Amino acid sequence: MVCPCCSSEMTSLAVDARLGTSLQIDLCPACRAIWFDRFEDIQLSPAATLKIFGIISEPSSASAAPWPAGVGCPRCSARLLYTHDIQRNTKFQYWRCDAGHGRLMSFMDFLRAKDFVRPLTPQQIEELRQNVQTINCSNCGGTIDLAKDSVCAHCGSAVSMLDLKQMAKTIGQLQAAAAGRQAIADAETARASAPARDADLDAVIAAIRARGGDNPSLVETGFSVLADLLRLKL
Repeated sequence: MVCPCCSSEMTSLAVDARLGTSLQIDLCPACRAIWFDRFEDIQLSPAATLKIFGIISEPSSASAAPWPAGVGCPRCSARLLYTHDIQRNTKFQYWRCDAGHGRLMSFMDFLRAKDFVRPLTPQQIEELRQNVQTINCSNCGGTIDLAKDSVCAHCGSAVSMLDLKQMAKTIGQLQAAAAGRQAIADAETARASAPARDADLDAVIAAIRARGGDNPSLVETGFSVLADLLRLKL
């Protein structure tokens, strides 16, 4: 399948679905998009969700760029409709086919839909400014000058980071469910290993400093912190 955003060839990924079935979802490594055929996104098994987390956590060698204003459905070529949604208190977006063929979602919005990415509070942004001058937008890769902005000038995304405590807890639950066990024991272990919410930003800032002169995104850095904390290979 050709990616409707950047015309690159998408990679077909076989994943498990609920009730013992399987799915073939399509990912674009160039612009970091996921195409879900109809209902695939709500049929993902815990193991499939973990597999997608692993792919998202890998740094991309391609230069990120904002998506075009209009994209067509890869199944019927009709213009996809830009759609706003909300999961609990987290807003996210996707592009859907009005004929019901499926939806196109960025890696970042997949994380938002799973309630794992949150905008920084004003206090966290001020703390980040005191330690880091520029970062890359987690959504499009554009450079954000923290002295002037708290949103990306290229795509309008707010400065955001992984909710490490929530993600650590959920990964423990997903691993237990994927292995066919009760999730309670592993979820408790994940909660004990996860940092407190107030410590998330300190851990990410320390990781950015350790990397040297590049400007990683907060979400990318958050994945490396999470892997270290939980001793997981995502």
